[in-house]
Amino acid sequence: MTALPVPVLLDARQLDRNIKRFHQQVADASCVTRAHLKAHRTTELAARQVAAGAVGVAVHSAQAARDLAAAGVTDVVLAWPWREAWRWPLYVGAAHELERFAVHVDDADVITGLGRVAQADGIQIGVRIDLRHTPADDVLKLARLAEATAGVRLDGVTGYRGPETAEDIKDFALLGRRHAEDVVAVAESIRAEGIDCPVVSVGGTPTAPGALEVDGITEIVAGAYATLDAGLAAAGACELAEVAISVDGDRADLLVDCGQPWDPESVSVPVDGRLLPGHVCPLAVNLMRSKVEVTVVDGGAVVDQWLPSGRPDRE
Repeated sequence: MTALPVPVLLDARQLDRNIKRFHQQVADASCVTRAHLKAHRTTELAARQVAAGAVGVAVHSAQAARDLAAAGVTDVVLAWPWREAWRWPLYVGAAHELERFAVHVDDADVITGLGRVAQADGIQIGVRIDLRHTPADDVLKLARLAEATAGVRLDGVTGYRGPETAEDIKDFALLGRRHAEDVVAVAESIRAEGIDCPVVSVGGTPTAPGALEVDGITEIVAGAYATLDAGLAAAGACELAEVAISVDGDRADLLVDCGQPWDPESVSVPVDGRLLPGHVCPLAVNLMRSKVEVTVVDGGAVVDQWLPSGRPDRE
């Protein structure tokens, strides 16, 4: 990595190599990649991932979805099951600006309320049942309700099971495979009811290889695959030399809380006078809060600067 005296460096060539490799791995399994904004919180990188073959982007707010629409991204999923009714008109507004828009749900009132608001505005919004938060006994009830509710369509089911402990990370591929099997089984139970369940989505950069071994998975949602980080390298999910982002050695303050869940104390690894983040997602949050730009370099030359944002929704 080029050593420039700037707070945060992103090596564009390594970034593109990481993106290409991950997208190819997913495509080889007849799946698609959805890039998650949380790993970097920049519209520019999300658009770059889509241009390189990602089917779309996952976000946590309708405002972030609209920012991506303005940047030319046409397919966005709001990947958190917010329940507040004030958000529903915001979802409708985002849906009008995108060719395809879906939201995570785990509650019947959200399905009926969102459907009512969307139908009144003459639009249909996809809903994905979020298995992280939905009791197993409620999944079929929500699927039936989504199918019967005007203004929404059942887009599919989605789940996430990332490594949380040292034991998890010992065999992250196995973790991904077992979780994917569970999500596929849920999708099959919905289809057994005669209900269409087109998308079967699971998340995670390290768990993707295991998930891709399971027939029936249609989409991998991941964010860290573009930049990678030192925590993933330590776990054996990548090489340290493949990490595309680094922090100036004098800006260790930007790496607060950047340890992985299974290794919270290891927030960085020093390489050539710079620090590689242990976990890239918290770094993105720190940059957003500190209003620190990412300097993008290509072959040692500065080519751009990106300011992480990922704006939240407001009532």
